[in-house]
Amino acid sequence: MVEVNTVSGISQLSIWLSGAFAVISIGLLYLYIAMTDASAPQKVLWAAGLSIAVAFVFLISWSIARDVLREKERELRRV
Repeated sequence: MVEVNTVSGISQLSIWLSGAFAVISIGLLYLYIAMTDASAPQKVLWAAGLSIAVAFVFLISWSIARDVLREKERELRRV
């Protein structure tokens, strides 16, 4: 059997790494937008679209995490 501490450590590491890669990739996308030959209004439009997409992803993940936390709290109250 796999130890609980090992699984927890790997899960935490994967969360940290995915967050780091997300931040780096979003930064690179903004850098690409800044360096492209598009006009200034088009660059602003692309950056705004990227920002809105990232905000929606964070909002959805926050909502899912909140629901999971509430469910765990309910389970602990039942026991």
